Amino acid sequence: MARLSIASPPEAPVPQRKKGTTAAEEVVSAAEALAGGSPVGSHHLLEALVRAEGSMAARVFAELGVDAEAVAAKIDELDPEGTTDATPEETAARRMELRVADQEVHLVFRDENTLDLATKVTALAGGPIVGTGPVSGTFVPLWQSTNEMLLNFLRTMQPEPEGETKDVLNKASLMMRRVLRDRLLRRLRDLPPEGTQG
Repeated sequence: MARLSIASPPEAPVPQRKKGTTAAEEVVSAAEALAGGSPVGSHHLLEALVRAEGSMAARVFAELGVDAEAVAAKIDELDPEGTTDATPEETAARRMELRVADQEVHLVFRDENTLDLATKVTALAGGPIVGTGPVSGTFVPLWQSTNEMLLNFLRTMQPEPEGETKDVLNKASLMMRRVLRDRLLRRLRDLPPEGTQG
């Protein structure tokens, strides 16, 4: 008895991303660092390009008289809302605030979706939800992610380690730590006095 076999179609080759030049790899790493956990946007790539020391892109920007700090300041000034770089997550994140008052950490959410959900949940619970009893396990991921975020801020704000690195990823990481620290400090100086922001 002959067996009938049906040949499966050949698998399509998975296209491999070609490795870029050292400068291109640094730009991609820097853009990812600038984006944090968000998708990489054109503004992240733009700033990474203008900051890519020794690259052709940085040379072109320098020849045109474009300053990296001016680009960063303009990116900070402009809101990506209304552009194809805007994401709902980043829009919500821009409305958040972290502060410490009276020995408490306050993580403030101002986006409509989170506010609506929190209002519904606390209304159903009849008041604030406290992380005790069986509810405590639900708070663990929030506690973990908050502490991870705070550690990332701490690493960013601390002085850079001594010595230069030749590793592309570490070089980009150190550059972005400096950029993000400077940007965060500039934004902190520009904030209105506590209690005046709504």
